[in-house]
Amino acid sequence: MTKSKDSNFEGQEMKKESQGMGPVRIIPLTSMRKTIIKRLSNSEKNTLRVTMTMEVDMSKAIRLRETINQEERNVRISYTDMIVKATIDTLKQNLILNSKLEGEKILIFEKIHMGVAVALESGLIVPVIRNADSLSLVEIARSMKKLIEKAKKRKLSLSEVTGGTFTITNLGQFGVDIFTPIINPPQSAILAVGRINEKPVVVNGEIVKRHIMSITLSFDHRIIDGAEAAIFLQGIKTVLEPK
Repeated sequence: MTKSKDSNFEGQEMKKESQGMGPVRIIPLTSMRKTIIKRLSNSEKNTLRVTMTMEVDMSKAIRLRETINQEERNVRISYTDMIVKATIDTLKQNLILNSKLEGEKILIFEKIHMGVAVALESGLIVPVIRNADSLSLVEIARSMKKLIEKAKKRKLSLSEVTGGTFTITNLGQFGVDIFTPIINPPQSAILAVGRINEKPVVVNGEIVKRHIMSITLSFDHRIIDGAEAAIFLQGIKTVLEPK
């Protein structure tokens, strides 16, 4: 999840006295907050949500990012960009997670339209990188930069916030290690990303320092089995931990 500045309220903040509790602040719900409440409440009621977490050694990915950013002059690659690309590459081999349930049918989408959560002060918005499966890492970074800038200015078009087939949310920049995300309906899964943290790990019988990141998948068990979810997480881990 990317953090962005925005206005908190649509209406005027008010204050009043609450019985026995002293002054309270009253904040009218924004239209964005109302939409979030409706969509995520429907998600919890209409899915069989299961979550699982896996650790990823990001040590090599960190060095790779540094190398790319030294060579690439036009755009800086973020860790989110790298995770988006790794997720897309893994989704291509596991398209059951790029799906939705419609009646008594599972619709599996051949194209990947990747939603990436952006936190505004007034709420959460999920810009969509369309046809993300055809983009390189640098092209993903450029698309993300453009979408985040438009989100800050509230200039995202309808096509840029709808039609996503999978979502990634990243709270690593806030120091969060692990969290359990709610599926973005009508999608069947969402990936949560925590911070990259230095930890001692055992490698070839020796204790060494590694940069470890946790990824958590929430998925709809009506569509996706636990083994399929585990294979998907292993796939992302393999991409981010190149041999």
